Order: sequence, then C-alpha cells, then structure tokens
Amino acid sequence: MSLTLNQDTPSTADVQRKTQDRFGVRPCLWQVKVAQALLQGDKDMLCTAGTGMGQTLCFWIPLLFRIDGIQLVITPLNLLGKQNADSLGIAGIPAIAINAETATTTNFLAIKAFKYRAIAVSPEQIMKPNGKFEQLLKNLLFTSHIVSIVVDEAHCITEWGEFRPEYKELGRLRYILPSTIPIMITSATLTQGSLTNAMRLLHMHADKMSVIRRSSDRANIKIGVRKIKYSLTSYADLAFLILPGWNVGDAPPPKFMIFFDNIQDAINATRYLRSQLPPAMRHKIKWFNSDMTSKYKESELTNLISGDCWGFCTMDSFGMGMDVPDIQLVLQWRATCKLSVLWQRFGRAVRDRNLQGTAILFAEKDFFDDECDAKAARKKACEQALNRKRKGDHPPNPMPKRHAMANTSNPRMPSQLPVVPVRERVDDGSDMSGDDEDETRIENAGLDDLRYKAAGEIQTQKQSKAKRNLDFGMDYLINAEKRAGLNCRRKVFNVCFDNNDIVGEKI
Repeated sequence: MSLTLNQDTPSTADVQRKTQDRFGVRPCLWQVKVAQALLQGDKDMLCTAGTGMGQTLCFWIPLLFRIDGIQLVITPLNLLGKQNADSLGIAGIPAIAINAETATTTNFLAIKAFKYRAIAVSPEQIMKPNGKFEQLLKNLLFTSHIVSIVVDEAHCITEWGEFRPEYKELGRLRYILPSTIPIMITSATLTQGSLTNAMRLLHMHADKMSVIRRSSDRANIKIGVRKIKYSLTSYADLAFLILPGWNVGDAPPPKFMIFFDNIQDAINATRYLRSQLPPAMRHKIKWFNSDMTSKYKESELTNLISGDCWGFCTMDSFGMGMDVPDIQLVLQWRATCKLSVLWQRFGRAVRDRNLQGTAILFAEKDFFDDECDAKAARKKACEQALNRKRKGDHPPNPMPKRHAMANTSNPRMPSQLPVVPVRERVDDGSDMSGDDEDETRIENAGLDDLRYKAAGEIQTQKQSKAKRNLDFGMDYLINAEKRAGLNCRRKVFNVCFDNNDIVGEKI
C-alpha cells in the first residue's frame, strides 16, 4: 500500500537527492518511505530489516527536512549512541549521546537551548524519575521540535527488560509526551512474541501504525554449527583461528569476533588464543566487556576498524549496531543465548554487503539429537541388562539364521524393521505423491513444529547436564539437518523471524 503524501511531505526524488548530498548515500525506496511516514507524523512506525541494512539512516533523514527538528533515539548501548552521534557530526548535524557519564547539567542546558538536533539516550536516563529528561519532555516548547521518539533495537524491551527495568517503563512516555509525537520501533530480530510485547508496553496499535518490514536474512553470511569436542574450559575448539607455528610476518587470521555469555569465559578464551601467539603479538586479541571504561572501548573499536586489533572475545557490550564493515568471522561460544540474540551477533559479520563472511555456533554436544539418541540407547541397554541380571534371566537365544533371513525378506513382517523417530527423518527434496497426505505430514513434521513453536515462542524442555533450558530456536538450529522438513539452518532463522511471510510494507 502506497503512502499518500500531504503537501508538506517531500517527494521520493527530493528525499533521495538531499540524502545523497548530505550523507553520501542514495537511500532505498523503503528507507524513503520510513522517512516520509515519520515526517507526516500521523502514525507510529514499525521498521524491521536485516542487520547492516540501513535502518539507522531512516530516522536521520527527517532532520534534513525539519530544519528545527529533533530526533530522540533510545539506544541500548552507550558505545552505539556515541557512534551514532559521531557519524552525524561528520554529516554536519550536531548530535550528543547521553548516558551516566555525559548526563551533566551543562549538556542538558545545551539540549534545552536546541544546540543538538539528534539525541541518543539510554533507557535509564530517559526514564529516570524526576530527571532532567522528564523535565525536558514536559516542556512544550522543546517537545514541539521533536520529530519522533525512536526505540532502536526494540527486541531489547523483551530480552533485557528483566535486568534493565527501565525498558518496561518506556510506555510512560505516552503519558508524558504530546499525543502528536509518533514512536518508532526498529530491530532486525523482532520475533512475533517480542513485537507483541513491545507494542503492548508502548501502547502502540496496529490500526494506527505504519509498517515497513524487510527480510532479516543476510545472504552474504554463511551459517554453521560445530559440536564442541574438547573441554569447555580448555577453549581448544577455537585453536583453528591461529595456525600452528604462526610467527611474526605470517598472514594474520581473518578479522573475528567471538561472543560469550560469561565475562570470565571471554577473558579465559582470550588468554588461550594469546598463548598460541608469540609474546610480541598477543596484544592483537582483546577481551571486551561492559566493565571497561568508555575511553578504552572507543579506543579498541578504532583499533579493530583499522586492523591493528585482529579480534575480540566479547559480550553484547560490543554488538548491536556497531558499524565495523569487514568482520569476516563471528563465533558464538556455547548455546547459552536465544536465537534472536544469536542472529544479532551473527549480524556483526560483513556489514559491507559486497563481502562474504562466516558465522558459526559452537554448541555443547548434549544438545545434538545424535548424542541424545545415543545416550538414550545406552541408558536403555543398561536398564535391560540390569533387569535381566535382577531376574536371573539370560538373553534370548538368537533366531536361527535361516529363519531370520526368511523373516527379513517377508514384506508382511514390518516389526523386524528399525523404528526411526520422526525428528530424525530428513526431507531430501524428492517428489512425493500429491494424495499421500500422511507422508507429507511426516516429512514436514519438524518444520511444522518449528512454525508452531515460533508463533507462540514455546520453550523446549531439552536440557544440558547443568539442567539449563535450551531456547527452542537454538534447538532447531543445532539439529536442523536432522529435523524433518528443515535440512537447512537458514530456514530456522527465516521461520522464527517471519522472513518467508514478508511481502513489503503497510503504510
């Protein structure tokens, strides 16, 4: 559905020309439509697109047409806010990132005096009770300049809301701000459940919302899963990054990032990788987490971009939205996160769409179907042996060879055939009879089950030795090759993020 422009909304040609002149890039049609909808300001906005596809540009374009306009962007990471402010400064648009370190009286006075046209702010700062931002947002003169409120990386409302409760408070903005100010939510990894939750918390209604949805697939990233073979605390599965006998002067490894969900794991893995290098080169690999100072983070980001640093062992403190175009390899250590988080992390790879990259999940062997089946078979065999021992029984005499051969050749004796669980059957793509509905259901059982769970975001009960629940999406990703109807790991992401159902936009 096309957007009906009012007389004050710039045309597509005007938006593309002016954006090219100021930012040096020609926006795609969907980016233009997002900007036009924000400038009209009569509806809220939902925008989903793949990582690195240019969602950020969408909410800066309106500043080129509202000369006195201000864009207020709520961002989850301080470093991301700083990067946005710096990039706008280069384009000649004064911007500032407000966090715990920069929330000074001087900066708020400058904001109130309209010295900044783009403000990136953390949820904690904007929702601080009786804080400086609340005072600004109750100032009618100030709010008259606001084009929109953008909630960037909106999946964090659901995923981080438990340990960052200010995310759950964002809905109060509706009662503070004038009703004429639209709210935009944007993300590359909004599942149906996350979207529903975000809309509920922010009091957004489908009939009063413009929607631009693009596929979150990243065709230039190869996706893989590896079973962790060695001890989890040895990190020996990561040894492939540094070739044996590597010396100064040899080609460096591809620029990489390894994501962890535990700070100590990230530190220990860094130390392991450094031990594979000559002492003079060990500084090329760094750990990176939220405990580090902003100055250190900014410095190391610069080193990674320049190539002086080869790679990070990191957590989400270096993640969403970070614009490093040429990271060739992204690894996730252990299946300790949700599928949506994993796709955000994988999306750090090759943000330059002209490059090809690789993303690999290293998962604990307990989560693989073949390991679970082998373990169950061993357990059953032990139980049977124990039962025979208790009863004093002996294994039954083997069937006479001639009798056995006769039975196996008899089509009326299906009980002699092994029973294959539905989840192990693989769709090989062969043609099937159109009237064989039962067989079709079996062949697609795994895919249909994933769709059902994705629609309701039902959690699987598969657990590791530590009794840790595995996200259902991660379960299907790990075992895609064994699940009927899947046989493709990319298909798991496409189902969970509704990529196959995306038809364009609704404005």
